[in-house]
Amino acid sequence: MRFADVLGHDAAIERLRRAAATQRLAGAYLLTGPAGVGKRLLADAFAARILCAAPRDDDACGTCAQCTRVAAGTHPELRLLERDEERRDIRIEQIRELSRWLALQPLMAERKVAIVDGAHCLSEPAQNALLKTLEEPPPSAVLLLTTPAAALLLPTVRSRCQRVRLDPLPPESVARVLAARGVAPEQATLLAAEAEGSPGRALASSGDEEVRARDAMVGALRTLRTLDAAALSTLAQDLARGPADGALAAAAAWYRDVLETRLTGDPPRRHPGAVAAVRAAADRSRAECTLRQLELVCDTINALDRNANRILAIETMLLGLRALERDDSPRQGPA
Repeated sequence: MRFADVLGHDAAIERLRRAAATQRLAGAYLLTGPAGVGKRLLADAFAARILCAAPRDDDACGTCAQCTRVAAGTHPELRLLERDEERRDIRIEQIRELSRWLALQPLMAERKVAIVDGAHCLSEPAQNALLKTLEEPPPSAVLLLTTPAAALLLPTVRSRCQRVRLDPLPPESVARVLAARGVAPEQATLLAAEAEGSPGRALASSGDEEVRARDAMVGALRTLRTLDAAALSTLAQDLARGPADGALAAAAAWYRDVLETRLTGDPPRRHPGAVAAVRAAADRSRAECTLRQLELVCDTINALDRNANRILAIETMLLGLRALERDDSPRQGPA
């Protein structure tokens, strides 16, 4: 991975290029931005640039012995730390072992680089254990932390890192990422519009099973007030057993389109092929109701991120969305 391989984020890349070129590297960097926006890719590219033995154009060369080992995942001076799949947090023991490794002198390169991917998963004891390394970083060590938001870390941790913010990408850039991965142009445009600037989210929604889940969710939302509890329960079970994340993202995109169309009259940006259905939903719903429905979807996404029961959370959401829609009474003009 090189800076040249990272799409967008020009300001962040230029800042890291300058730091590496001038050898004015901070002991720790905190890369923040929405999930799937490219934080890990940028951390990988920055690590490769730091360790590269023959950089070209302020970027890793990709061909030297250092770059070859980085690409193969075998470089002795690069370490990745992330949450174990079976756990909800990064353990203090992992941080203690990482701190011991960082304190050792590098043997193959001038520096050691550690990437903590998903630093918001650090338990509070683990963050406190990391604090000592952040307060007195070894001179040859660079620590790269990624997190959706700096506020998810302790103030004492984030205050000792240089922050690098990654903003959502424009839909055109997301569509180019999808096209490069072989997604059909029409599908890439639709997924990019729904992804809220996150190539990772769009890619996660591009598989056949993900597309079916998205279509099922949007189809249900179009006729939500007519569906009975049994139908919603069946849908919740089907979604919970499959890729629910994409379906929930599609639900959030649907309500954002309905809300924007209601308030501005503009055609939907995220569902350009469903103009009539979005306008119909906007005409029969007040903005306050649609906003509450959007909040309910977002709350469900957050609950699933905290390992809530998938079937129960999705079924409760669908029933709540239907109740709000049935209780809503349309009125003329934007609410």
